[in-house]
Amino acid sequence: MANEFDDEQTEVLKQHVEDWSTNTTECFTIQLLKGKTVTATFQPSFTYPIFGEEERVFGYKDLSITLSFAVHDLQPRLEIQHGKLFSEGDVKPTDIKEALAEFLPAHAFGDASRDKGSKDAAGASFKPPGAIIKGYMSKGRKYEIWCSSLTDMVARQILENMEIMIPMFIEGGSMLQLGQDWSTQRWKLFLLYEVDRKSTPNTSPYSLVGYGTSYRVFTFPGRASATEETQDLGMLHGGSLETLFPPPDQSLGQPSSKAGSPLDLPSRERLSQFLILPPFQGEGHGQQLYNTMYAHLTSPSNIREFTVEDPNEAFDDLRDLCDLLYLRANVPEFAALRINTDTAVLTPEKLLPGSLIPTDLIVDGAARERIRQKTKIEQRQLNRLVEMHTLSFIPASHRSRSRLTRKEKSSNADDRAYWFWRLYAKQRLYVHNRDELVQLERAERGVRLEGVLDEVLEGYAGLLERVESRESAEGWGVEGEEEEVVEGATKPSQRKRKIVVDEDEEEDGEEDDMVGVEVVANGHKRPRAK
Repeated sequence: MANEFDDEQTEVLKQHVEDWSTNTTECFTIQLLKGKTVTATFQPSFTYPIFGEEERVFGYKDLSITLSFAVHDLQPRLEIQHGKLFSEGDVKPTDIKEALAEFLPAHAFGDASRDKGSKDAAGASFKPPGAIIKGYMSKGRKYEIWCSSLTDMVARQILENMEIMIPMFIEGGSMLQLGQDWSTQRWKLFLLYEVDRKSTPNTSPYSLVGYGTSYRVFTFPGRASATEETQDLGMLHGGSLETLFPPPDQSLGQPSSKAGSPLDLPSRERLSQFLILPPFQGEGHGQQLYNTMYAHLTSPSNIREFTVEDPNEAFDDLRDLCDLLYLRANVPEFAALRINTDTAVLTPEKLLPGSLIPTDLIVDGAARERIRQKTKIEQRQLNRLVEMHTLSFIPASHRSRSRLTRKEKSSNADDRAYWFWRLYAKQRLYVHNRDELVQLERAERGVRLEGVLDEVLEGYAGLLERVESRESAEGWGVEGEEEEVVEGATKPSQRKRKIVVDEDEEEDGEEDDMVGVEVVANGHKRPRAK
């Protein structure tokens, strides 16, 4: 009887807690404001980084959390409204402002009226920080992409204003932790604005559509050409750290050096954050922003490589589409790559069981290295793009294992090409899943590898359909005529718990991606599909 009474009391207590709990993703609203006018309203995809895994707060009835942003400089204002407050015993309602304090600047909690700011001439005279690096038209509307160093305090303030959107819309995304010293120069902020010159008086013509950040990572000059390596090694030889990285000149906010800025050393540019605001997704702006960031960041001669920090699946798809379209249209040597099926070159001796697959013979290895150095696309990404591109020349009707009984001896050129393509892709997949695969029996290892390759093939086929559709569409290349692409966050249901790989191994290890594993780095989480 006592147990039944305890169970009943427990259920009553659980129901009481549930009655006073509110789902924070459902009660949270984000607004974009142009003056007093609300131009867009949307809800976050995630609130668990702020309010915990359950995404709930306790102690409120009819809770409403509204976070408003001015469209030009993203000045935030938080409003919390509710009905009854829980007041039984010593239990206090969740402190919502305290939970949000580390995600919003202090002025977001102030009592100053946004109305005063909307009437101020500062809004109308606002100009984005930095310099405009790209303009384009889409559906009769004008857009501009601006780039600024985060040493610019206006740029830094804009970033701090809106950074809460990263954990709200990108699965596992985290906010930047920027120092105050000269190293902030390594960071750039890219702002994509819609520009409406006919906007109402005392309001800004600029409305933010999306943004990205990048930072420079110093690297050894091994990714350079022979001539550049010699020059860089000459600069580095005999130089002390004090010479290369002098103490900052505090009066200038940056270092002064006889050898020049450390930013001139051989480096990588790494895309860190990337978000198109939800009201503007599906309109091609992600492609415009990504392509512009890639072109801008790879233009300096000392940049050896363009990398991406811990992308999610949606961004991976966007990146693959943009990179493949760019390479096929602008790099003739890449466009000319094909699977070599010449058995006079790929002799039986080079295809013996247990030997390394001769990938440099199947797809010209020297050409791939020249393309990598020219485009500055990281090795792992380029290898996958080569696989996608060479697969596109094998008809779908010939992409079947059932046609591969004669392997390299097949009389059909497309069947031979598909067999060699699978060998080429398997070598990469095996190397980067080696730790997992070596734990399996040999026969099971082969089955597992074949299954992984089939999954990769399915993903490639879907992307190639989009690429070929874009290439064949009338007017391809005209700015603004963009296919719909989803940018931003994955869904909560896509969270996975698989193998964990150290970030340094992923970035700087062997050459390509792991398959079917989740990479965890810097607090970011995302599944790797291929």
